[in-house]
Amino acid sequence: MIKKIISLILTLSLLCSTAVIFSACSGVGSKDFPLTIGDVTIKSEPKNIVVLNDNFADIVSYIGYDVKMVGKGYGCDQEFLKIVPSVGTADNPSIDTITSYETDLVIADETLSQKSRDKLSEAGVTVVSFSNAETMDDLKTLYSNLGTVIGGKVTGKEKGEEAYDDLINTLSSFKKTVSGVVKTQAYLYIDERGALCTFPKGSMAAQFFSYTGALNTFSNQEDELVVTEQLKMGTPTYIFYDDEKVLEYLRNDEALSKLTALSSGRTYQVPLKNFSRQGTTIFDTVYNMINVMFVQSEATPDEETEAETEEVTEPQTEAETEAQDTDSDDDSSAEQFDESEEYLDTDE
Repeated sequence: MIKKIISLILTLSLLCSTAVIFSACSGVGSKDFPLTIGDVTIKSEPKNIVVLNDNFADIVSYIGYDVKMVGKGYGCDQEFLKIVPSVGTADNPSIDTITSYETDLVIADETLSQKSRDKLSEAGVTVVSFSNAETMDDLKTLYSNLGTVIGGKVTGKEKGEEAYDDLINTLSSFKKTVSGVVKTQAYLYIDERGALCTFPKGSMAAQFFSYTGALNTFSNQEDELVVTEQLKMGTPTYIFYDDEKVLEYLRNDEALSKLTALSSGRTYQVPLKNFSRQGTTIFDTVYNMINVMFVQSEATPDEETEAETEEVTEPQTEAETEAQDTDSDDDSSAEQFDESEEYLDTDE
C-alpha cells in the first residue's frame, strides 16, 4: 500500500510541477526591454538563443525557455535537448554556425575565449556570461538572471524565480512523501587520481542527494575521499554510482565486495554530471532515484514493513483513501514512472 501511495503522490507532484512551469506568464512588453545586466545591454526580446554551458541549458529548459534554443554547446548532451543542433565547444564555438541560425543571444560561461566573444560582437550577437552556482543562494540568482536575459526584467525575472521556487518546493515535497520509510544509500565516483569519492557535506550535490529522502551513509563527510571502513560499516542498502569503474573498484576490494547493495544487486548508475545540472536533469534524477528505492523495490531489512507503516499513519489520510479507490489505475501510474526513468540506467 505504501508504494501505491508514494507512486500516486510523486506522479501528482510531477504533473503539478510541469503545470507551474508552463503556466508562468509569457507576455513580453516595454516593461521588460531594454535591460542591462552587468556591462551588457539587451535592447529587445531575444528570439533565437544559443546556450554553450550544459548547466545553463538545463536551467533554461526547466524555466521553459528551451523553445528559443537554436543551438547548444557540445557538452549539452541531455536527452531532452537532442533535437537542438550543436555549434561547437563552450570555449571555441563555430561563429558561422551560430550566425547562420540568426542568433541574437549567446549564453556562455567564463571559458568562452575572448576571440570568440569579439567575433560574435562583430556579427551583432549579444553575449552574456554567467558562473555556475556554488550555493543555493547562487542558484536562485542564476535562475533569476537567466530568466531575465531571455524573457525580460519583469516577465523573465519572475518566471526564473518561480521556476527555482518550484524546483526546490517540489523536491522538498518528494522528500516529505517518503520520510516515513527508512532506507540507506551512498553515492560513489572515482576521481582523476583513481580514488573512491562521494559528495562532501554542504556541497550542492550533497544537498540535492538528500532530497531523495534516504539516509546518506556519508552525510557527515567533510571531504570527497571515501573512508573504506565508514562505507563498510554504513552498509548502504542502495549504491548509486557514476560509472563502471566504481563497481570494478568495489568488487576488487575484499571488504567492500561484501557490501549488501552489491550482493543484493541494488546498484544503480547515475552519471556524476547529473548532479551539476541544476534544472530539468536534477529534477528527473531525484525523481527516478526515489522511484527506484521507494516504489519499485521489494521490502528490505532496514525499512518498515507495509503493515507497520500503515499502523503509524492511521487514521487514513485523504491521499491513502484516494489511492485505495483508484487501485484500478495503479498500472497507469507505474507507466508514468517508467517513462520518467529514461535518464537512469540500472545495473540490476
